[in-house]
Amino acid sequence: MEKTNTKRNAVIGICLFAVVFGALLALATVYDLRVSEILVRLDAGAYFTNSVFAAVFECIGSCPVYLFLSIAFACIYTNTKRSKIKPLRILGSIASNIASVVCMYILVTDTVGYAERHADIESFTSTVFAKVIFVFIAIAFGELICNAFSKVDDKTAKALLKYSFIIIFAAAFANLIVNIIKNIMCRPRYRTMNFLGDTEHTNFHRWYQKYTMPTEESPLYIPSVNGHKVGKDAYRSFPSGHTCAAGTTYALLALPHLFKKYNTVKYKVLFYFVSVVFTGTVAISRIVCGAHFFSDVLVGGTSMFIGVMLAIKIFVRKDYERV
Repeated sequence: MEKTNTKRNAVIGICLFAVVFGALLALATVYDLRVSEILVRLDAGAYFTNSVFAAVFECIGSCPVYLFLSIAFACIYTNTKRSKIKPLRILGSIASNIASVVCMYILVTDTVGYAERHADIESFTSTVFAKVIFVFIAIAFGELICNAFSKVDDKTAKALLKYSFIIIFAAAFANLIVNIIKNIMCRPRYRTMNFLGDTEHTNFHRWYQKYTMPTEESPLYIPSVNGHKVGKDAYRSFPSGHTCAAGTTYALLALPHLFKKYNTVKYKVLFYFVSVVFTGTVAISRIVCGAHFFSDVLVGGTSMFIGVMLAIKIFVRKDYERV
């Protein structure tokens, strides 16, 4: 009886998700351009937004994917460090520790890189001095995370290993899908049209309409803006990579499946609230800065949500006993 109810609830949940997503995608299909015309904050002929809100979330919007991946590798480090197999204990712990630090390094450089664009200053991230500073920051935070997780007991460590698999699978799954679609569809961004002076939006394409990437000789190709490389990125609107990255916060939804402490209504509501609000805020900011349309952020965020749900299904068995 319990299995029947579980299957029924799962079917109902999938159907509701499909209906809601389908309805939102239908709205996006019809009102994509109109939503952008209302929300976008761009000066005429500008590529980068004049909105502080959009600029801030462009800088921090992709942070969750690197932060969660850093945590995932720290969880792997915790387990490999306890392995009885010496080569795995030594090589595995070193590799996972380095991977955790690398993720933190990318987080820092990515954030500062976006900040430079909006501050309209000469590139700092490309200097040797900056890279040295970023390495030290990454090592400090990476080691801090690894050290914090290494103190948990063995049962918790094994549960965290499952959590690391969920994060890595979801991030790989969602980002692979998003980047494959981006490179196939080549959808022009709203700010690309704005920069090129296309006030009539003649180059606007709906999410399902494939566009041909302009060659470097084409007047539609934008090599750089204010000294910052643009190139093909001007035609990678669909889906939104930033919203996909922000959606990594959906990994919080896996915690109630692994730990008794979080398997309560209070925590489940909290995790949904944090995930949806942060991902939704980043999604809105991406429209405001003209980087994406409604359909772009919808598909981008949903890709990561599906990735997390699939990962939970794969790595957490029904008979799993929560820690």
